[in-house]
Amino acid sequence: MQSIWVVILLLFSMTAANAADIDVKQLDNKSVLILVEGDFELDDVERFRSKVATLSTSRVTVAFRSDGGSLVAGIRIGNLIREKKFATVIPDAASCASACALAWLGGAKRFMGQGASVGFHAAYVLKSYGPVESGSGNAILGAYLNQLGLSEEAILYITKTAPTSIQWMNLRDANEQGIAVAMLSPQQGVVPSTAGVAITEQRAESPERRATDFVRSLLAHWSRPSDEALPLIEGLYAETVVFQGKSTPKHEVLSNKRRVAERWSERSYIIQPGSLSVTCARTGSTCRVKGVMSFKLLDAKTSNRIRGTSTIEYRIALAGDAPQIVAEARSTQERPSTVAASLAKARRDLQQLLGKVSKLVQ
Repeated sequence: MQSIWVVILLLFSMTAANAADIDVKQLDNKSVLILVEGDFELDDVERFRSKVATLSTSRVTVAFRSDGGSLVAGIRIGNLIREKKFATVIPDAASCASACALAWLGGAKRFMGQGASVGFHAAYVLKSYGPVESGSGNAILGAYLNQLGLSEEAILYITKTAPTSIQWMNLRDANEQGIAVAMLSPQQGVVPSTAGVAITEQRAESPERRATDFVRSLLAHWSRPSDEALPLIEGLYAETVVFQGKSTPKHEVLSNKRRVAERWSERSYIIQPGSLSVTCARTGSTCRVKGVMSFKLLDAKTSNRIRGTSTIEYRIALAGDAPQIVAEARSTQERPSTVAASLAKARRDLQQLLGKVSKLVQ
């Protein structure tokens, strides 16, 4: 896979962020890179088929960056990839979720870059009140995963999460479930003689893309178990952060994050498709990223659950060696989402009423 990593870094920065795109690149070493970015649609299946029809199975890699889309499109593209014995990869800090993750699973060899995120959930149909899990869709999905040779445990892991949430998978999870995945470091994709070129081209990536990828990666990290999430986010904040409109030392911001992690043992944050917008300073040193995310929180001790949506806004500093958060703000609309929560409220109301009646009787 020599030189593929360099091309991924450069070309993903050049593709349109708001439109699905399938681009085939012939590399200097006679290998081929296929870039797939954007929401999956049924029409993409035939587009993908036509673009790969003449490609041999030797030295072809498909790189993904997508929030998902059509289940059928993801499965059919995954089948085409498996038939052709292509390798698949999710680049550094990129996310590949839902239908995209299913297509990525089709790879004869699967790779993830540093900070990459791959997410799964059950099949669903859209109703007027939101997504509802689909039994027939899960049957089709299960059959596809079985064809890929995945175990029953792996299939359950991939399909168990409700469509309103996402199960983010890391390498440890993949190994535990028997899903073959390898970590792809930048050095694996670059021959020594071109290492300097790799650094130059990585810097050529647009600040807008770097900022949005950073925010996507941040929320993916924050959706992981607390013992993984907290160490990951410690280095992502500047020494002083404008947190919810107030200048706040980094250690106080991290204390706030630790309290959230302690209260909510399971957290899921999903950016709503098409909601992200980004504006960057003329110098490209800082970018402001805004969007809307859905969240789902669980306290395993009490079974209390909360779900809702938040508008999010981050200001990201890009001038240093790695991006850092210099401002963060959220405006949240929470909705209790379980019968348990409703029953708990009903009990509290009943106790208050009984207390009032008792006083009147006395």
